[in-house]
Amino acid sequence: MLKERGTEMTKYYNMADILENRKSGGFELKRFTITKENRGFRNPLPYGDYVRLMEHGEVVMSDTPMEKRTNLRFINKAHGDVFIAGLGIGLIILPIQEKEEVTSITILEKNPEVIKMVGEQLPLNDKVTIIQGDVYEHTFPKGTKFNCLYFDIWNYVNNDIYQEMKKLKRKYLKYKRTLAEDPDAFIKCWAEYHAKNNKHLI
Repeated sequence: MLKERGTEMTKYYNMADILENRKSGGFELKRFTITKENRGFRNPLPYGDYVRLMEHGEVVMSDTPMEKRTNLRFINKAHGDVFIAGLGIGLIILPIQEKEEVTSITILEKNPEVIKMVGEQLPLNDKVTIIQGDVYEHTFPKGTKFNCLYFDIWNYVNNDIYQEMKKLKRKYLKYKRTLAEDPDAFIKCWAEYHAKNNKHLI
């Protein structure tokens, strides 16, 4: 079980036990295994089975320790009605759908191939709704509000990405419940601190 300082969280699922290898368009969902023989030296992964989602050969998301660590704070703090931009491999969806304090999860995913490959394999409960749409263009009906909004759509981060993050947060701020309605409401992006400070993700 991963732990954030002073808190505990639901255990991450082993995505290699859930997701099978699939291809659709330029996307590929592929399992891989790290062993003593193929483990890297500069950034070694723990031995075990993993899954990565790739677009035209570039890794979009995986379930490596870095991905788990950089999403940990969001998972711990998710509550109420949750909005997530980016389905990925569903790594962060499965833990939060089991939290009693999470009442609904709305996922916006741009690529129908990802929805088909990943969404159809995930053991989602009735809290979860997946919408196909572009986060930069999508709008919700007037009056739609969320307690937590989280953007996880980037393959890497740097200061240019941070500028995109700020624009998205401004666009979606109107959908966040006010602090008077929910003192713990938030709108955040994956690896936002790293993007702002041009820090390398490890």
